Amino acid sequence: IFSLFTGSLAVFFSSLATSSMKYLTLSNGVKMPAVGFGTYFGNFNPEHKDRMMGFLPEDAWHPISMALQAGYRHFDTSLLYGTHRILGISLGQEFAAGRLKRSDVFVTTKVFHPPTPPALSRIGKSLDMANPAIQADMKGRVLHDVERCLDELMLGYVDLLLMHWPGAFGASDGALNREMRKQCWAAFEEVYASGRARAIGVSNFLVPHLEQLLEDAKVPPMVNQIELCPYLMQPSVVEFCQKRGIAVVSWGTFGCGNTGVTEDPVVVEVARRHGKDAGQVILRWLLQQGFGALFKSYSEAHIKGNLGVFDFELSKEEMAQLSGLSSKHKSSVSTSSEDIA
Repeated sequence: IFSLFTGSLAVFFSSLATSSMKYLTLSNGVKMPAVGFGTYFGNFNPEHKDRMMGFLPEDAWHPISMALQAGYRHFDTSLLYGTHRILGISLGQEFAAGRLKRSDVFVTTKVFHPPTPPALSRIGKSLDMANPAIQADMKGRVLHDVERCLDELMLGYVDLLLMHWPGAFGASDGALNREMRKQCWAAFEEVYASGRARAIGVSNFLVPHLEQLLEDAKVPPMVNQIELCPYLMQPSVVEFCQKRGIAVVSWGTFGCGNTGVTEDPVVVEVARRHGKDAGQVILRWLLQQGFGALFKSYSEAHIKGNLGVFDFELSKEEMAQLSGLSSKHKSSVSTSSEDIA
């Protein structure tokens, strides 16, 4: 699974030999920085009783600023996270000072997330897919949510728009779920045609979800953003995407601090050999498979260090060692697309 590309994959991954940022070229020709900074901040660990449980957008201010200063130009957010305005203002300050222009940055956002306790669901940050009124005009609601994203980001367009999940958690009505995804995708295609999104894709889609969407879509998805790390590799999804030119981008790259993957002895030993840290090795492992990778961090040292992944290369043996850890199959979250028909 750690070989580069197979089949008819149309995504091109540029050379990995130098120390500057590399890019994935999506199936429509849009170039996306291979490493992106995530803006999903909050406390989701019930053991941390000193902090409120849920999203804490205020935690994003300093990390986003540090990421911009370090040189990151790809930022991943979502309507659910509550960080649109923080990212938009942070970018706006760079634009105002003349340090960056809009074309210098790549912004990904997501809509179509089912209700979840950590989010501000009552004001529409999530989408109640069981609500008959929403079901009756799913396309209209998605178009509304996309416009809300653009308004909160204070941007005229996003570079990548993703369907956050394939449906409500635990939703077993396959026909209804498929119709809701079809209507959401019709809205995405309209947004894409208008230029409000330079590329469109999905997140957390498994093979059955992708197969149905490809049958229903006029414009195929360009990206599938899924949980990927050495403990969780999702080979069937990866292979399906590679054969159809759908770029794979990882989230939960370091196990969200919940799986112990960055402390795994194999990862630590490979990092020691290269004079790198565990996070850099995991990022490199993803990049050498042709994947994009997202991470978040509060640490300036880690934020800066995670750009240092283009000046070394893992051997075939090291790639195999890291891929061999997938037998541990640990997800960093309790929700799963396997429960969505």
